[in-house]
Amino acid sequence: MLFLILLLSVFVAAFTLLLVKLRRRYRMSKPRPLDWMDEFCAASYQPMLRLLDNHDYQFLTSQPGYRPYIARRLRRQRFGIFQAYLGAMIGDFQRLLNTARHVVVYSPSDQLAFAVTEWRFRLPFYASVVAVECRVLMHIFGAGRVDARGLLANFERMHSYTQQLILRFEAV
Repeated sequence: MLFLILLLSVFVAAFTLLLVKLRRRYRMSKPRPLDWMDEFCAASYQPMLRLLDNHDYQFLTSQPGYRPYIARRLRRQRFGIFQAYLGAMIGDFQRLLNTARHVVVYSPSDQLAFAVTEWRFRLPFYASVVAVECRVLMHIFGAGRVDARGLLANFERMHSYTQQLILRFEAV
């Protein structure tokens, strides 16, 4: 009986130490909301404008040795890259929103005004995400072209707004 109690207490102690260690590692690896803004650049999403452009495929068809499977494979790869960019952009948009929220929480400014402004950025961005996804779907079936300029403009507006909030917060 004593052995069982001793074994159970060792197990509980080991489990507690493991949880403390994992929690500390998670806290250390989690970046602070304002740290990543220094190295972030919204222009890194500019290649999205050219990824699904038809000019490359027209050039490809004029080359000697062209086979249709080459264009299909290139198109499939570019759709995958475009989707990866889009997923990263949505994640970065969420990080921008979280950073802006963090700044507003610790600033003396009006938080209600920020809540309204947040929706002015959030709705157009997600509407443009849906529009781009619809255009990508149409482009897959050969109808239309993908224009991501509106999406990038909405993203850059949120980035600019967050930078302005940070500058105002640091000035206080």
